[in-house]
Amino acid sequence: MGRAKLIAKDLTPPIIRRYALRIREKRFSPGAVRTGEAPAEWYDEKFEGSNHWRDHYSRSPWYYIWTVLVDRVQAIDAASVLDIGCGPGQIAAFLRDRGITDYVGLDFSSKRIEWARSAVPEVRFELADVYTTDLLESVPYNTVVCTEFLEHVDRDVEVIRRLRSGTRFIGTVPNFGGGSHVRYFNNADEVVARYGPCFARSRVDTFFMPSPGKQQFLIDGTVA
Repeated sequence: MGRAKLIAKDLTPPIIRRYALRIREKRFSPGAVRTGEAPAEWYDEKFEGSNHWRDHYSRSPWYYIWTVLVDRVQAIDAASVLDIGCGPGQIAAFLRDRGITDYVGLDFSSKRIEWARSAVPEVRFELADVYTTDLLESVPYNTVVCTEFLEHVDRDVEVIRRLRSGTRFIGTVPNFGGGSHVRYFNNADEVVARYGPCFARSRVDTFFMPSPGKQQFLIDGTVA
């Protein structure tokens, strides 16, 4: 053990050390997953029942990873964004505040799209089912943002494969279930195994959430 660690151990009260050890050793239970996707009405109801979807993006529990995503989008030359599963427009507002308004967001929750249109009127939002819409083919874009989406749908790989070859894809998936999740991933290797074949090149970064044991995996790749 290094000298710095010995000093820290000596200065830390025993009760604090014991508590920290219990937290570290506590087993993380990722939660259950659904059998089949939740309908649009489920998302409408959840939106109306939770105020955090109306909060400024900087107060969102996902802000810590959105900052990384937005930084990467901002670094793309002339980014033209398609946001799949855009929800109530929090990421759209974040991108707008960074000067990115070449943006189209789509979602099948009418309540979330209604809120997004009022909150971020500078950009375009479409009420659409990603499985049947022609937006993935008809809208001009070179970048796809896809957060809080892939873990909620059965045909996630099919959606990615519909994207134009060469598109930059930046999205997230979690290591926990619950709510309307139909899947989760235990580690980055599982994410690569599922989505890697969809990309000509890609990377997966792991981010730890404030809640103990919870992680988000950030997928960043170029569609094959």
